[in-house]
Amino acid sequence: MVKMIKEMNNKMMKEMNNKMMKEMNNNNKIILPVLPFSSSKILSTKRIGPHNYEILCILMGSLLGDGSMEKDGNGSRFCFYQKGEHIEYILWLHQELLKCGYCKENIPQIQSRIVNDKLAYYCRFRSFTYSSFNWIYEGFYGKGKKSIPFWIEQYLSPMALAIWIMDDGAWIKNRGIKLCTNCFTLSDIKRLVNILENKYQFKLAIHSAGSLNQYNIYIPKSNLPILIPLVSSYIHPYFLYKLNMVKANI
Repeated sequence: MVKMIKEMNNKMMKEMNNKMMKEMNNNNKIILPVLPFSSSKILSTKRIGPHNYEILCILMGSLLGDGSMEKDGNGSRFCFYQKGEHIEYILWLHQELLKCGYCKENIPQIQSRIVNDKLAYYCRFRSFTYSSFNWIYEGFYGKGKKSIPFWIEQYLSPMALAIWIMDDGAWIKNRGIKLCTNCFTLSDIKRLVNILENKYQFKLAIHSAGSLNQYNIYIPKSNLPILIPLVSSYIHPYFLYKLNMVKANI
């Protein structure tokens, strides 16, 4: 039975990836890297930036969500992950980083694993390794686990907020948007709330996530008239449902 599931799964993933490749080729949206240090063969110590502010905001927004970082030799790199049904977001994110020269051209492939006897699909990719990313790594992981750096406010732009919502936000019917901040301490979460309220005049709430010392940030629906004009132009169409604008086509 397990062998049969794997064979069916491999066939399904091949068809899905072929379809995805065909759609990407038809759209012809790939822009080749233009930065001279953007090659997998360049040492991380020679990848020194400077980095565009918008790119940094994309990366920071991802780290506030499901994105992560890891050390690699003398440098650091970003790791991006989403469930397979959110492939549009991963493809968009890959394209944004690719056209600025921050990752390989290889289009992220749909992969699978068995979770609780069921097939689960996911998609992931990594950025190139940069020694000039080390300050970001130290800011988020200097304490041993992911935490909020003291300098985060300057990178919490509308773009970063949009990435955060797409990455790890959820629309709660009749209530608003939940930002899953379970991995951060209550002190970090309060600091994020304070920054967002002061910067964008939101009225936010912090609720227990149902587990010990885990909390989520809520953006009540009353904030939508402020939030939507700020972030909607940066939100991938698939994820507009997280702003209660359309329903996801799942």
